[in-house]
Amino acid sequence: MPHLDELKTLDGTAPHPAVNALCNQVKSGEINRRQFLRTAVLLGVTVASASTFIGSALLGDSAFAADAQSPRQGGSLRFACAIQEIQDPMLITWIEASNLLRNSLEFLTWVDADNITHPYLAESWSPSEDLKTWTFNLRQGVKWSNGDEFTSDDVEHNLNRWIAADSKSVNRTAFQDIAAVEKVSPYQFRLVLKRPILAIPEMLSAFTCTLVHRSFKNGDDWTKNPIGTGPFKLVSFAVNKQATFAKRADYWRKPANLDELRYVDMGTDISTHLAALQAGQVDVLYRVTVAELDLAKRLPGAQLLSCKSAQTVVMRMACDQKPFSDVRVRKAVALCADNAQMLKIAYRGMGTLGEDHHVAPSHPEYAPLPKRERDVAGAKKLLAEAGFANGLDIDLIVGNTQGRYEQDTAQILQQNCLEAGIRINLKVIPATQYWPIWDKAAFSLTYWAHRPLGVMSLELAYRSGAAWNESHYSNPAFDAALDKAMGIIDPKQRAAAMQEVERILQDDAVMVQPFWADKFTATSKKVQGFKVHPSDFYPMDEVWLSA
Repeated sequence: MPHLDELKTLDGTAPHPAVNALCNQVKSGEINRRQFLRTAVLLGVTVASASTFIGSALLGDSAFAADAQSPRQGGSLRFACAIQEIQDPMLITWIEASNLLRNSLEFLTWVDADNITHPYLAESWSPSEDLKTWTFNLRQGVKWSNGDEFTSDDVEHNLNRWIAADSKSVNRTAFQDIAAVEKVSPYQFRLVLKRPILAIPEMLSAFTCTLVHRSFKNGDDWTKNPIGTGPFKLVSFAVNKQATFAKRADYWRKPANLDELRYVDMGTDISTHLAALQAGQVDVLYRVTVAELDLAKRLPGAQLLSCKSAQTVVMRMACDQKPFSDVRVRKAVALCADNAQMLKIAYRGMGTLGEDHHVAPSHPEYAPLPKRERDVAGAKKLLAEAGFANGLDIDLIVGNTQGRYEQDTAQILQQNCLEAGIRINLKVIPATQYWPIWDKAAFSLTYWAHRPLGVMSLELAYRSGAAWNESHYSNPAFDAALDKAMGIIDPKQRAAAMQEVERILQDDAVMVQPFWADKFTATSKKVQGFKVHPSDFYPMDEVWLSA
């Protein structure tokens, strides 16, 4: 391996003191190359020099790399995707909305399919030794679509909006440990944290973290004045109907290949989307579910794309509502669940087995726990101790928000639990009725999108008082264990700390989280340069249409 001195940082400063230990660990085999690369990059080392140090090609495809072929210029691409309300970008709750926004609005960082963090509008970053102060340098020469220059004033405006006391953004939870946002210069800002956090650059890539112009105020509707730094400018927008974006010739990187993007809302029936793709009415589908895989494979004019993902469904129990306020009832449900059966039947085995703690094996901080065996007899014993010797009747609400597989998953749990006398009444309702109650129901199935870090989901869903804590779970021991894990640099020590985080959540039986679902989509064979991504991060400026 090359020498430590050959490692370069993004901002040209000396590497963080912990980088030396990481180098020794990867040389000795204590950590693998992926762990080294991801952690070193978070500490401000360039991906190129870190990859050279370990003698490996770069992990992950560059989202902004030029196509090997000479791309054809011009044309209009049609994208089948839900058109959701996006008045205030920091308040969006669904990836589909972000899928549109990111054509015009951009992020400080981006994370590739291998969980490696890259510079975007932030050109570099460097943390203090204690990980409590982070200094970011912005790219110079970036222009908003109205001609203004992008500066640290814009970043300061956005971050302060996110963490304001009256903020309704989920970012308020994610970044609640920011004590101060300091503007150092027009192209540099500093974040001062209340506690050490290693993943700050990674967290800034979340789909709710697009940056709006400094003139945007609470209550504004971005679609009415769509100022952005991105490669396209919004020209028309109608909820549940369509959205159109036009190429920006003055984009700060190389201008897009396509002249126009047209997003079309075709409803929720994916088979209809596939029919439109085959008929040449659309070019790209936002998603394909397992129910349509066979149909997608048979379409001669289409190409099916897939990747591993940490998207999942959780059948969570509200810890403050009877009977689930009794942990013995929650544990009984979890002991009945046959996660392997749910993956095999409901998702055709196209995923990875879950372990009921919402951290995936693909997450860099994942720590394996001893396998928990299904135990119907143990479930019956717990129910009797909780006062339900004759069994229990409960409702499970399902909205099929991502497809029929949600209902199929719930039906298998229904059959599993019946063996212990837990009689589940499955209540399937339209997705439009599900979302108003998703965080209020006592027992329901919720889809959670992919996130590059398990702790990003844990922060949002299980920390006491978190914005999306639908199970109303509150455990100071869990909060403290999560705090500890998020401040550790050493991958081995962090995994040990995460084992405790996962164990607490699993032991408290907050959810049945059966599997991590692979992601699928389809495009016309004319579409070039489009890559499937577990986070649905689809930069469209390098996409083009062949003749």
